[in-house]
Amino acid sequence: MRQIRTGPVSFTLLEGDLRSIRLGGVEVLRRLSYPVRDPQWGTHAVETLSEELHEGAEGVTYTRRFAGRGAIFGGIFRAVVRPLPSGAHLLLSVEMDAPADLAVNRAGFTLLHPLRGVSGAALRVIHPDGSEEATEWPRLISPAQPVRDIAGLSHVVDGVTVDIRMRGEVFEMEDQRNWSDASYKTYCRPLAWPLPFALGPAAPVRQELDITLTGAPVAAVTGDAAHDGSLPHVAVAVEPGLTVARVLAGLEALPRLLRVRADAAVEVLAGFATGGPVTLEVILPDDDDPAASLAALALRCAAAGLRPLRVVALRESYMKSHQPDGVWPKGPRPMDLIAGVRSAFPQAAAGGGMFTNFTEFNRCRPDPAQIDFVTWGGTAIVHAADDLSVMETLEALPQIFASGRAIARGRPLHLGMFSIGMRSNPYATDCLPNPAMERLAMVRDDPRQATGFAAAFAAGVLAGAAAGGVASLALSMTDGPLGAEGRPLAQVVAWAAARAGMACRVRGGDVVRIDTAKGALLANIGGEAVALPDGARGRLLGESGPRDLGGVSLVPCGVAFLEGGGA
Repeated sequence: MRQIRTGPVSFTLLEGDLRSIRLGGVEVLRRLSYPVRDPQWGTHAVETLSEELHEGAEGVTYTRRFAGRGAIFGGIFRAVVRPLPSGAHLLLSVEMDAPADLAVNRAGFTLLHPLRGVSGAALRVIHPDGSEEATEWPRLISPAQPVRDIAGLSHVVDGVTVDIRMRGEVFEMEDQRNWSDASYKTYCRPLAWPLPFALGPAAPVRQELDITLTGAPVAAVTGDAAHDGSLPHVAVAVEPGLTVARVLAGLEALPRLLRVRADAAVEVLAGFATGGPVTLEVILPDDDDPAASLAALALRCAAAGLRPLRVVALRESYMKSHQPDGVWPKGPRPMDLIAGVRSAFPQAAAGGGMFTNFTEFNRCRPDPAQIDFVTWGGTAIVHAADDLSVMETLEALPQIFASGRAIARGRPLHLGMFSIGMRSNPYATDCLPNPAMERLAMVRDDPRQATGFAAAFAAGVLAGAAAGGVASLALSMTDGPLGAEGRPLAQVVAWAAARAGMACRVRGGDVVRIDTAKGALLANIGGEAVALPDGARGRLLGESGPRDLGGVSLVPCGVAFLEGGGA
């Protein structure tokens, strides 16, 4: 990672991408990259062959030669950044070739636009035919592409006019908050075009971005406001095939989210009859009669002694993602299953929603009048898996929960699991393999799950949920790739479990803080170490007993549990 500044413009250079592009301190672009994605939407690993960086009085020129792992494609990225009397000019180009046709779903520039100063603001769109359209950035999360057929964008961020022109491809935009990304994304090519397509000798990529930044930046408000809320009830997710442990050791009374297929045997169900209360997530085969399958499952639950507190059901085809204007599965839709759920489990609350991301929930919204609660889950590595991108997803949570509350119209948010790794993949047949335990998108096995990074991330999720009106959610599974057992993450779960439902005050920023009447939780999700406040007493992640922590350094991904009260 390298910080670059020329005149009033600055950016971070990280693995060939331009990150956090700012003019006078105002973030105007969160990231500029040029990924190649395979037909399963996995991102091809890329190796840097050479880099050149020239800095001078007239600006900065950066050139990177790269290749896909195994030399399946190669390319050159060049960025020329020049300061202007009242701003800056960026000219960016990418060229990619492949020695043989390579099937891809995406190849070329991707621009991530920040949320701060952008959400709800005016936007001017230039289309490929030269026509212009006046619109705005979505405030609530858009289920479909908010802007299509893009050749240029122009808008103002905190006093800075951002003017972007694209050449070499047609672009469109999606609201990445659907996937927990803290950004809007402008990408190529349109999803309505045939996929996959070929990157090869007869079809190279030749693209150019021309970006002009002008204006007088408005001083940004520093710090994050405090929000009052209450801590959600933290559950633990369990699923035969992904977990073995039926409860989390030492926290046997935790609520559990049990996901089973409708044909689950009595012996399987009986294993979950003891322990904390169960929310039953049922996956129904598409060719089954939903009401009959649910009735039969209810009989087996009764025989096993399992009485779920809540039940939500989905047909298997709804475990996959569908475009809002695309082809949807034939047969009963999710709301058509509610009557069967109520009939089979009359003692349980009936829920509506999705088992995957907010994306799918937003595109297939439940009817609050017919249900008792809503649900969806989340993963941090749909699009990117580097540490910075994962922590940035926490910034999107307030807007995700606000959009969810708007859809729920007063129904409680009893949500699924929010984790770094992916539990199931709605965009491909399964999660991508990760035998080398790299930081990769769309994998279940993430190397950070067993570290303090996952604990700090979970603390950030907990803070967002507490401020966002979430009634309950899971921060992990019991064991397995997404488990907490024996890992630092379990300490955050235990802290939250002991304070479920308590009033709290939440502060965001680089150090997330949750204050309750029974102590505080602090997590450093930023990139710099910070000193704990004078007089602080408690323990750090991994420590067994309290001590004086005043002035102690809380390192990045460090977590502190402080004594005292005062939400």
